[in-house]
This record gives sequence, structure tokens and C-alpha cells, in this order.
Amino acid sequence: MNKQTTFSVAALLLIATTFAAPVVAADSKSPAAAAVPVTAAAAAPAGEISKEQAIEMALKAHPGEVSKAYQDSKKGIKTWEVKISGADGKKWELHYEIKTGALVSEEGK
Repeated sequence: MNKQTTFSVAALLLIATTFAAPVVAADSKSPAAAAVPVTAAAAAPAGEISKEQAIEMALKAHPGEVSKAYQDSKKGIKTWEVKISGADGKKWELHYEIKTGALVSEEGK
């Protein structure tokens, strides 16, 4: 296998295992609200993530339309910030650590 194929296969396996992790509702009043990983490690791809990967993870957590995605910092950590107009009618703002892919913060308004 060449490097590109190896990377693609590894990325697909990583995505498949990342989203197979158990989730819990972030808001006990609304179980359908924000589902977040039980642990940051469960959702964290191994290695630096691209903007496209951050968008894919954010849309998996909150289906809708991405209005913005850009590099930012949150809690002193370099992140991808992804803003979504959710199918649930809420505006979502998610921050994923660029270095690890871990979810740093998630807010729904």
C-alpha cells in the first residue's frame, strides 16, 4: 500500500471507532440535546486533525448546516471552532483541539 492509501484506511478506521463510543445527554431536560462523548479520549483521533475532520465530527454530533469553521483558541488551546445552525433549531458552537481532536467545548443556544 502507498502512504495515501494507508492514511485513508487509517482515517476511516479512526472515524468509525470514534463515533462508535457511548454518548450521554448534555442537558438532562432534553435527552435529544447535545450528545457528548463519555471521555475526551473516546472522541479524540490520534494526531492532528484537519478543518474538514472537525466539521465532520461537529455535524455528526449536531446535524445541520455549518455557518463557519476556523482556527481559534479556547481555554488556552488551539482549536477548530465550528458553528452550526442545527436541524434542532439551535445554534451550536463546538471547539475541537487541533493537536488531538478532543472536544474542548460545546455550546448550544
